[in-house]
Amino acid sequence: MKPMAWMLAGVLGAASGMAAGETDDAKQVFSLASPAVVTVRTEDGQGVAEGQGSGVVVAPERVVTNCHVIESAPVIRVFSGDKGLPAIWLRRNAVQDLCLLQVDGLGAVPARLRQGPVPKVGEPVFAVGNPLGFGLAVSAGLVAAAEQTQPHPYLVSTAPQSPGSSGGGLFDREGRLVGVTRAILGTGQNLNMAVSAAGVAGLLAGGEAPPAPVLMPAPEKRWLPEAETLIRSEDWGALEAHARAWTAAQPESAPGHATLGQALLRLQRLPEAEAAILRALQIDPFLFWAWTHLALVQYAQGTPAAAEASLAKADAIHPINAETAVRRAEWLRGQRRLDEARAHAKEAVRRAPGWISAWRLLGQIEDELGLHQDAARALSAAARLGDVDGAVRSRLAELYAQSGKVDDASRLSAGAEGSRREQARTQLVLGQGELKRGRLGPAEEAMRKAVVLAPDLADAWSGLAVVLMRLGRPQEAEAAAEKAVAQAPTHADMLANRAGVRMELNKLPEAIEDARRAVELDPKALHGWRMLSLAYLKAGKPREAAMAYQKLDGMVSMTADELVSWAEAMLGTGNPDQALFILRRAEAADPKLLRMCLTTAKALGAKGDVAGALAYEERALLIDPVNVHAWSGKGYALMKLGRLAEAIEPLETAVRLDPNMANAWINLGEAQLRSRNLGRAIQSLEKALTLSPTAMDARYYLAQAYLGARLPQKARENAQRVLERQPGAAPVMTLVVLSHLMENNLQAASDAYLPLLQRAPDAARKLRQQAITNGVAAARNWPE
Repeated sequence: MKPMAWMLAGVLGAASGMAAGETDDAKQVFSLASPAVVTVRTEDGQGVAEGQGSGVVVAPERVVTNCHVIESAPVIRVFSGDKGLPAIWLRRNAVQDLCLLQVDGLGAVPARLRQGPVPKVGEPVFAVGNPLGFGLAVSAGLVAAAEQTQPHPYLVSTAPQSPGSSGGGLFDREGRLVGVTRAILGTGQNLNMAVSAAGVAGLLAGGEAPPAPVLMPAPEKRWLPEAETLIRSEDWGALEAHARAWTAAQPESAPGHATLGQALLRLQRLPEAEAAILRALQIDPFLFWAWTHLALVQYAQGTPAAAEASLAKADAIHPINAETAVRRAEWLRGQRRLDEARAHAKEAVRRAPGWISAWRLLGQIEDELGLHQDAARALSAAARLGDVDGAVRSRLAELYAQSGKVDDASRLSAGAEGSRREQARTQLVLGQGELKRGRLGPAEEAMRKAVVLAPDLADAWSGLAVVLMRLGRPQEAEAAAEKAVAQAPTHADMLANRAGVRMELNKLPEAIEDARRAVELDPKALHGWRMLSLAYLKAGKPREAAMAYQKLDGMVSMTADELVSWAEAMLGTGNPDQALFILRRAEAADPKLLRMCLTTAKALGAKGDVAGALAYEERALLIDPVNVHAWSGKGYALMKLGRLAEAIEPLETAVRLDPNMANAWINLGEAQLRSRNLGRAIQSLEKALTLSPTAMDARYYLAQAYLGARLPQKARENAQRVLERQPGAAPVMTLVVLSHLMENNLQAASDAYLPLLQRAPDAARKLRQQAITNGVAAARNWPE
C-alpha cells in the first residue's frame, strides 16, 4: 500500500449542508391554517407570565399542545388573536408529550386533520406557531424522514422552529394538520420532530388524566431575621419567647440556642444563659458570636479568665474580628487600665473602621485619659458614621469648643436640635460630593449617616448602594438598593440602580426585570434603558439588547463604549454589516478605544474580510501591547490568510500572557497543525482541552494531528468523542474511516464507511476513489 499522507488532506474537505428555502405555498397555507393556531401562556397565581408556547384547535373548544409547555403551571391561558381565555387540562399522552385543553368560549375553527397515508419524504410541510413570542409565523421545509413508529409515531421535518414554536401545527400544502411540533433534533442540523396527526386523533379519543397539582410546603419561618429585629429593639422578653419557639421547631439549631442565651444574658439570668450558649457550641463549636456571648456571661459571673479563654476561641475562628477587641477594651476600661483599653479600642477601629461603637469607645477612653484632641477625632468619626448618641454628640461639641472650633461645635449643637431628615439630606449631598471627587471612604460615611438619620430616605439608600458598588462590595450594595426600592417602589432610578447591582452579582433575570419595570414606569429613563441594554447583552439576548440600544440611541447621544456594546449585540443577531456601521460611529467618537478595535476585528472577520480584521487587531495592540485577545486575534487572522509562519509567534505570545485562555491554545494548535508541526500541535490542543474539555473544535484538530503523526488509535479516540456530541459530522466520520485504513483494518474501515455514505454521499464517494487510487483494492467493493 502507498503512503497514507493523502488521508489528512481528505479530512479537510468537509461536506457542507444546504438549508431548505421557503416555498411559494407558505402564504396560502398560513391563511388556511393560522386561524386554528393559538398561543398558550402559563402564569403564576398572581397572573404573571411564566412561559409560552403554541397550540392547535383540533375540535370545538379543544386545543392540543405539548405537555412540556403547560406542566406545573398554576394557570393556563389560551390566546386566539388578542383574546385570552382560561384553559383546563383535560388529558394527556405523556409518552408523546401531547396534552389536550378545554377552552370554554373559544370560537376558533378547528384544523382539518390529514387522513390516509402519512406525508412522504420530500413532501413540503409548513410549521405555524408563535416562535419567540413575536406572533404567529410560518416556516417551510420538507419531510426529512419516513414516519417513525418507535417509541411512538412522529415525523421529522426541516421546517425551522424556535422557542415558542412547541405545540404548534405542522401542515401540508392543503392546510391539513399532519403533526404537532415538539422538539429540535441535535445541533446545527435543522431537523425538527412533530408528533403525527395520528397521535392527535388518539388523544381526542382518550388519554391519561393530568397529574395532580404539587402542593408546596409553607415557607420556613424567618427565625434569624426576626431575632435580629427584636435585638435591635432591645425587646429581650420577646426575644426569649422567639428563641424558645425557634429551638422547639429546630432543636439542633445552634443560632437558635445562642440567641436564647443572648436574651437570657440581657435578662440577667446568667446560669440559664450559659447553659443555652454551651448547647449552641455543642452543636456548632465554630459559631463565632456564641463564643463572644459566652465570654460576656462568664465575665458577668466573675470568671474573667474563662471569659478571656472564650474570646481566644472566637479569635481563632475569626482572627480579624473587631468584637473581641471591643470586649477587652470595655473590660479593661472598667478596671481603669485605660492605656491597655485604648490599645484594644484602636485595634477594633483598625479591624472595623465603619463600626460606630468602636469609634465611640475609643473616643470615650481617650477622653478619660485626657487626650482630648484624639478623643475629638474618634468621636467625630463616630458622628460621621451616624452616631446619634446624644451624650456623645454633646461631649464632642464641648471638645470642639474647648479646642477653638466654635463653628464645628455650633453645627453639632444645631444638628442635635434640628430635623433629622434635613440632616440626612445634608449628609446625602456631602456623600455625593465626596463620591464625585473619588473619596469613597468619606462618601460611604456620609451616606451611612444619612440612612441612619432618615431610614425612609430612598435617595440615601440608593446613594449608599452606588458607593458600595464603587468599593467592590456588591452584596452590601444589593442590600442598600433593596432598601431604596422598598422606600420608593415606583421610582425608575431606584429600580435601575438595583438592576445595575444585580447585574454585577450575575442575577441577570432579576436585573432585566428591574430595568424593564424602570422603563415601563418612565419610558424616558435613560439609566433604565442603559441597564436594560447591558442586562440583555450580558444574559446572551442580543436581539433584545439591540432593540434597547436602538431606543436609547433615539433619546441621547451614546458614548463610544455604548456604541460598541450595541455593535456586539448586532453581531450576536448575525448582522455584521449593521454592527460595522455602528462601530464606525464609535471609532469617530474615540479612535483609540480598545473595545472598538477588538469588536471591529470580530465584525470584519464575520464578513470574511480577514485582512481588515488583522489591521484592527494590530491597532488594538498599539493601544494595549499586552492584550491577550488582540494577540490571539492577530495570530488567527494571519493563519486564515495562509501566513502560517507569522501566525505562530503572536499565538505563542497570547498563551504566554494568559496560559488559561483555551481559545488561544486552540488557535495555536490549529496553526501548528496547518504548519505540519504535529508534535507541538498535539501539545497545544491537549492543553486547550484541559482548560475547556467540551471544545469540540480543539478535539477535532487534535484528531487530525494524531492521524498526521500516524497515531490512528489516538486520532480515532478523539474523533469518537466529537461524534458523541455531534453525530453525523461528515469530516469526523471520514477521519474514523482513515484511521482504520491506516491500521490496515479493512473491515472496520468498511463498517465506518457505510454510515458516512448515508450521511454525506459525495464525501464518501470521494474517499472511496482516493482509497482505490492509493492502492486499497478492497475499497472497490465499497458501495457508491
